[in-house]
Amino acid sequence: MQSSLLKHLHNSNILSREEYESRMKLTIENATYKLMNEILTVLNNKLIIGGIFYDPERAFNCVNHDIDIKTRNL
Repeated sequence: MQSSLLKHLHNSNILSREEYESRMKLTIENATYKLMNEILTVLNNKLIIGGIFYDPERAFNCVNHDIDIKTRNL
């Protein structure tokens, strides 16, 4: 079922290009290569670049789950 769903999402062009984890035949190496390539391109053009990175697991652990559960039940 998962492969059928992913195939449908891919064929329907629903997933964004940056959704590497879910897309078929794309890996973290693809995401890393694209990020590094874009950073180097910007730097080679003498432009300024910035980034914001976060750890989803750590962000999830910071959520007050009691509040989250209450708001979902509204």
